[in-house]
Amino acid sequence: MTLTPSHRSSLAFGLRWESKLFGPVPAWAATPNIATIEALSRQHLGADNLSVEFLAGGAFNKVYLITVPSNNILGPKFYVFRVTLPVEPFYKTASEVATLRLLRQCTSLPVPEVFAYDCTTENELGFEWIIMEKIPGVPLEELWPLMSLEDKKIVVERLGQFSKELREKCKFNAIGSLYQRTELSEGDLKVTVATDYNDFVIGPIVNSFFFIGKRKLLIKRDRGPYRNDQAYLLALMKVEQEDKKLLLKLTSDKRAASIQKAKDEYSESDEDEDDDDELAEDVPEIQETIQQLREILPSIFKDMQTEEFVLRHHDLNRSNVMVDYMTLEITGIIDWECITTVPAWEDTYPKMLRGEDMEEEPEPLAFGDTDVSRVERWEKWENTKLRKIFDQAAGSGANNDKDACDKRGFRQRLNWLEISTKIVKDWIIEYEERKREQGC
Repeated sequence: MTLTPSHRSSLAFGLRWESKLFGPVPAWAATPNIATIEALSRQHLGADNLSVEFLAGGAFNKVYLITVPSNNILGPKFYVFRVTLPVEPFYKTASEVATLRLLRQCTSLPVPEVFAYDCTTENELGFEWIIMEKIPGVPLEELWPLMSLEDKKIVVERLGQFSKELREKCKFNAIGSLYQRTELSEGDLKVTVATDYNDFVIGPIVNSFFFIGKRKLLIKRDRGPYRNDQAYLLALMKVEQEDKKLLLKLTSDKRAASIQKAKDEYSESDEDEDDDDELAEDVPEIQETIQQLREILPSIFKDMQTEEFVLRHHDLNRSNVMVDYMTLEITGIIDWECITTVPAWEDTYPKMLRGEDMEEEPEPLAFGDTDVSRVERWEKWENTKLRKIFDQAAGSGANNDKDACDKRGFRQRLNWLEISTKIVKDWIIEYEERKREQGC
């Protein structure tokens, strides 16, 4: 069945935005009805006797545990019912389902099986939802402090092997998100890029940079797919510019009828308008900084030809790696929402392994030592060792040449535009000085 995305309205049921230190974050304006979750679970799992309980909540989701009793020796069956906020209506759910299905079809990565889902809010629950397999085991983060370095090396080596498999088996010709062809509207299909997997295409990107904040669903966004990294970076900067243009309109003429209509939609949250007024004062500086980034972009992203892109889990931290409590075998990798294809320079170490190198071994930690300074030094040294293990298994070197580092640096500075333009400008100055010294 083709699901037409009902994403045109910015008045998203259940979604509001809260002001935090580093910007607005999504929050729940309505709580999913657990009785409706039970009814949907019975319908799609074919089980009359089951129970549902709240399990956890994340940035965009609420997760419920479904337990289906059984009389056989294997015991009850467990599933996860995940409800998601409409931060990127239709596309976030549709792309996550497609990503999980492609991974199960084409790789050996242990990812959850999807049993049922709805990419729209046009259902009894009023939210998008997925029913998927509950991966057995415990999050790696629960065991990590108790593990020896040798045990950690075994887990990291396996993650490196998974990374290598993703690079070898999941290659694409564009930057964007994966979709099942039959899920997309005719309009979306016109811009998609074909893949080597008949049922799947690369379509509009689902990236938090394009939807975090209460204005971004109201502006025109070029969400790809993109044939090269220059086009990708230009789209990121453009959405930031358009977001700030709308901010100026909403704060400078609140009485105009056309602006007030957008304002009514925009003010679904309880955020104080003072935050917007303060940010609006910084808009000229932000726009100037974006222009400076645009000027150096061609020197960093030189290749305008079609490249080869890979699928990468950008949020591979210890909470998203499930392991067997006794054997430490990886039983699953979870949280594949907002996962996209990326250029090679973004395919680096898992989030859990990033940091500065430290070659000199510090004094080993005594059992139960919680001194922050000593723990940080030990973890930095450990991660230096573990990155080498990952490199050997992944066969990549994690893209640490200077060109790749400059590209990542450029991309990361876009995230700092609202926080500190000084940090961004200092990086630009450092980059330009280094290029002059190199005679470039």
